[in-house]
Amino acid sequence: MLYLWFIGNMLYGAYAVADKLYIGLIIQPQLFALFTMVNILQVYWYRYKWSIYAVAFSCVLLCISYTGLHIGIWKGIEHAIDKQQDSAVTFLGVLPAIFIAVGFFPEFYVCIKKKYVEMSSFFILLDTSGGVFSTISLAFDHTFDYVASITYLIVVLLDVVLAIMKLYFYIQRKKNNHGSTSIEDTRDSDSQQNSFMVSSKAGTSAGSSRDLHNDLEIKT
Repeated sequence: MLYLWFIGNMLYGAYAVADKLYIGLIIQPQLFALFTMVNILQVYWYRYKWSIYAVAFSCVLLCISYTGLHIGIWKGIEHAIDKQQDSAVTFLGVLPAIFIAVGFFPEFYVCIKKKYVEMSSFFILLDTSGGVFSTISLAFDHTFDYVASITYLIVVLLDVVLAIMKLYFYIQRKKNNHGSTSIEDTRDSDSQQNSFMVSSKAGTSAGSSRDLHNDLEIKT
C-alpha cells in the first residue's frame, strides 16, 4: 500500500509540475510522498528490525529513485503537452489515480478481515477534506483540469467507502456487545432463580424436619 501511494504521488507530482497547476497542488503530492517514505522507513525499522545503516541506505535509494523518475516523467509530460499528444498526457495524468486507488485495496482487505477500520476518523475526514478542497481549487484555474481532478475524486470516493465501513463495523460491534450483555443478564437471572428455588427447597426440608422432630417429642 505504501509503495503504491509513494509511486502514485511521485507520478502526480510530476504531472502537476508539467501542467503548471497551482503551487499548493504542486507541493501537496511531494509532501505526501515524503510522509509515505517516512512510513516505509518506519516499517523497516520497527517491524523488520533493520539496522540504522540499512534504513539510511534505503532512504537515500528511495530519494534518488524518486528524484530521477520525477524529473524524467515531468519532462516527458511537458514534451507530450508541447507536441499536443493528448492521449499520452491523459494516460500519465490518470496513472497516479490508478496507483493510489489500488493502494487502498490492501486496507479494504484488512478491514473486512478484521471487521474493523484502524484508520482514525480524524485522518479520514482530513484526507477527504483535502481531496474536496483540492478539486474545488482546480475550478479557479483558467480551465478546469478534469484529468487532475480524477486523482482527488478517487481519494474522496475511497475515503467515503472507508468511513461507511467504519460506521458499519461500529454498529455491528454495538449490536454484538448488546446481545452478549443480554445473554449474560439472562444467565444471571436464571442463576439467581435457581439459587432461590434451591434455598426454598432447603428451607422447606428444614421446616419439615423440625415439625417431625416436634411431633416425636410430643408423642414421647
